Amino acid sequence: ITNETNPTFNVLNTGSYKVIATLSDNTELSDEVSVQNKNNLGDTFIFECTEFLPIDQISFVNFSNVSSSYFNSESDALANNNPLYYFFVGDRLYLRIEENASLCTDVIEIETYSDGGYIYANSVPNMGECSENSSTNTFDLTTNDAQILGGQNLEVSYFEDYNDANYLNNPIANPSNYQALSPNQTIYARVYEVNGFDCPDNYNSITQFQLLSAAQPTPNNAVNYIICDASSGTANDGLGEFNLPSRNALILSGLSTSAFSLSYHISLAEAQNNNNPIANPESYVTASTSVYTRVESTINNDCIEISEMNLKVQNTCEDVSISLLSHLASPRPGFEYKNKLIIENNGPTTVSSGSVEFTMDSLLTYNSVTSNSTATTITPTLSGLNINFSNLVPGAKEEIIFNMTVPANATLGDQITSTVNYVSSSNDVNTENNIATLSEIIIGSYDPNDIFETQGTEILHSTFTNDDYLYYTVRFQNVGTASAINVTIDNALDVRLDKTTFEMLHSSHTNTVVRVFDNLTWQFDNINLADSTNDEPNSHGYVHYKIKPLAGYSIGDIVPNTASIVFDFNSPIVTNTFNSTFIENALSTQDNVLQNVAVYPNPTSDFVIVISQSSIAQIEVYSYVGHLVKKNKNQERIDISSLKTGLYFIKIKDINGNFATEKVLKK
Repeated sequence: ITNETNPTFNVLNTGSYKVIATLSDNTELSDEVSVQNKNNLGDTFIFECTEFLPIDQISFVNFSNVSSSYFNSESDALANNNPLYYFFVGDRLYLRIEENASLCTDVIEIETYSDGGYIYANSVPNMGECSENSSTNTFDLTTNDAQILGGQNLEVSYFEDYNDANYLNNPIANPSNYQALSPNQTIYARVYEVNGFDCPDNYNSITQFQLLSAAQPTPNNAVNYIICDASSGTANDGLGEFNLPSRNALILSGLSTSAFSLSYHISLAEAQNNNNPIANPESYVTASTSVYTRVESTINNDCIEISEMNLKVQNTCEDVSISLLSHLASPRPGFEYKNKLIIENNGPTTVSSGSVEFTMDSLLTYNSVTSNSTATTITPTLSGLNINFSNLVPGAKEEIIFNMTVPANATLGDQITSTVNYVSSSNDVNTENNIATLSEIIIGSYDPNDIFETQGTEILHSTFTNDDYLYYTVRFQNVGTASAINVTIDNALDVRLDKTTFEMLHSSHTNTVVRVFDNLTWQFDNINLADSTNDEPNSHGYVHYKIKPLAGYSIGDIVPNTASIVFDFNSPIVTNTFNSTFIENALSTQDNVLQNVAVYPNPTSDFVIVISQSSIAQIEVYSYVGHLVKKNKNQERIDISSLKTGLYFIKIKDINGNFATEKVLKK
């Protein structure tokens, strides 16, 4: 209105006012206006499930000649300074409305909030306890409901994926009995209204926690570590220098080194409380004693177990181990049959010389022998071979391949048994690994992917002690038309096997082996195993390990073992199930144990002499499968020269009815 007078009027009171405008020609125009308190001029904007919005995504002023801007303060809105580009729901805003010709401007105060108030999910701690096996690895997620909701009258669901939680897709169907997918799996909990408007990206309504489904550590609790007296200080001072972490693999018995951390302590209490770990475990100097290894899960530090390690300092400290493997295939009539002998120095000092005797089953025909060492001399004998090695340094091993033939007229189902014996073991500290026996059943056609135990399908219950192991070999062959880049072996251990005693011995190729709960997995990455069509000799592979059965096995108990083998991305090949049966025989009938008995010479080629503090009433000789083959009464010497080479059991009975059984190797 041009040439106006008194263009403004300050309203002091709220109410209705009549406005009269008198024009230059004395014409009057009138209108009414309602004036309210400015605090009541504001409005409230409601946003459903929205945490923040860009300004350009909202519009409450829809006139073409009017523009609007939003500000954090009234002063900024009046001065048109610092306009907002986004805001958070719950902020107090100031809306500046301006006619485009700048003739009229107003500022309105606005409050914003979410429909029904804020929806939020309270955080909860991680869940998880130590699991002894995979079947107990279940969780009741619903125990978190009350804490997550925090009193809100809403619903909560659980999801394996964040996006599923965001969009309320694929909720976990049975959250009260949920099986974890991985050892530290993340679970997402979403809070929402059942009939409400569901929006994505509402991060306050989602919380997450982990299922720390860690495996209970199951370390080897009977580890002996022997070191030479001269390894520290002076000879005969009783002190030795121990590299404790060098025994980690033996302590973990196949458990992953990344899943568990180890520390070493002088006392059991310190290991349990994680106090005062040994500062320099790689060079720990001590006399003979025991230390305690704390094995702790890296996923859940509540999962711990203590393993006792016996440290022994002594002058005799050589440790040569021998293994006898059937590394390619089982014996078949008319075909070549190969055994591999592995001689390994597990001790801390060089063994200057040693002798091993290979006693071949009398059914086999010897062909030839090959060795990976030119310093080893091999001499044929009537019953097998003598192997003499020299200067075997710590950690070194020699491999000898025996090439033999199974006669064409051999009977399927018969068992052949060959043995190796470390005969120069006077300075050896571990006699358990100085003799090895290999028994296999003669078969017809065969699957090259198999598993077997070296002692055969039947084990004499009376001669198998708590110190004895089962020795398993898993063999595989690539019979495809191209090389296999990767090979994986899975071996689920039977509940009758003591997983804490697992020890990897030998393999054909470089690999990693990890035990999770009761399952062993060998991974041969980039093995590039040749195919049998183009390179048959190099198409084979194997793993060889030992493990004890759980104590308490009885006559008639069967220990099964099966493996599966995967070549690259092909379907798993499931091997045979090898059953080891503990059988009853005449050797197991004794009621009383005869103490302080010795048998020599052992091994022998013609006779054995029994030494006992009691008067001997009877001596019986049994074959490896429990058949009585020789008997003497009232004599301490028994002639076995007419028997075939192999392993026999000497049962001794004294005049008081007490019994003892000893193993003897017939050369």
